[in-house]
Amino acid sequence: MKFYSSIRLSNSLGYFVALMVAVITVIFSNEKVYQLKKEESVKITNYAKTLQLLNTEQSLPSNTQLFLVQLIEQNTTIPVILVDEKGNYLDSKNVDKKIISNPGKLKKELKNMGDTYAPIPIILPFGKQYVYYKNSIFLSQLEYYPILLFLFITLFFWFTYWYYKLTKKTEQSLLWAGMAKETAHQIGTPLSSIIGWVEILKNEPIDPKPVQNIEKDVTRLLTITDRFSKIGSLPSLEEADLVQVSQQAFYYLENRVSNHIQFCFQAPEKPMPVKLNISLFSWVIENLVKNAADAMKGEGYIKLEIKENKHHLYIDISDTGSGISSPNTKKIFRPGFTTKKRGWGLGLSLARRIIEDYHHGKIFVLHTEVQKGTTFRIMLKK
Repeated sequence: MKFYSSIRLSNSLGYFVALMVAVITVIFSNEKVYQLKKEESVKITNYAKTLQLLNTEQSLPSNTQLFLVQLIEQNTTIPVILVDEKGNYLDSKNVDKKIISNPGKLKKELKNMGDTYAPIPIILPFGKQYVYYKNSIFLSQLEYYPILLFLFITLFFWFTYWYYKLTKKTEQSLLWAGMAKETAHQIGTPLSSIIGWVEILKNEPIDPKPVQNIEKDVTRLLTITDRFSKIGSLPSLEEADLVQVSQQAFYYLENRVSNHIQFCFQAPEKPMPVKLNISLFSWVIENLVKNAADAMKGEGYIKLEIKENKHHLYIDISDTGSGISSPNTKKIFRPGFTTKKRGWGLGLSLARRIIEDYHHGKIFVLHTEVQKGTTFRIMLKK
């Protein structure tokens, strides 16, 4: 837990630093955009004054006129259109020729420029002219830079969060799978010895009933060991009758829980073939039934119902137990999470792995209500 807490803290600090860098960059970019806008506005204002001066002062020295013309020619980036007071086109700079040659496009361009910046009037002896302009291409691109940066940072946060969750999930899955395999290995050694002793006891002149019960329990332990050994590796699936497999797993626990718990099984009266690993799938059913019995504290009603539609098969397991609180419905499938005083919190985590990873189905809480009960649903493709 301390390891994961330190990772979360490091990630939080990383996100905070990245966010602060993004905010500072956006603020800096906006400031630069504002400054460039002011500079371009000043340039176009001087551009208009220069045009006015050239058209009103006829007695300017030739070198001054040449200087003013050079000032006008220095504008190589800011789009400018010059019109008369009736809106007729006179001249332009840095504007696409396709726009100038098309009256409709020219009119639209003038409107866009006028909506962005107020046209600058030029007072001449024979009337007025107006200078329309807009941001240079560089400035327009720079205006979108903060938006693009924000999108990039958002994608970065999403990707790092997704990658962290995926890595954490993978690590946890490998950890629990390793523990399951090791448990199977550790159980296997004394179990082999017990099997040998059972065989010896069978040949002894004693009451056979206790030996038979021990043999049943040993067989059950072999099944459990086999299930644990398959966790973490890809088990084989074979076609089986979902109704029969579910019914056997469901009623297995009927005689192993309180007599005050009623069991009810409902399913279509026909075989429902589906690809299953019978051992692991039965484990999921037994685990859900055992959890339901624990939630009812020895008294209540458990129902398993199998339904179908065109594409899916549904197995609903309902109880009349204590229910699951809303905050816990998203946590119950996490490895290590449990509300029991005793328990490792592995059952539902392994159940999800078996159904979703091995059988390519879904398992989730269909409905729950505190102090009234819970329904788990398993969904399998036909």
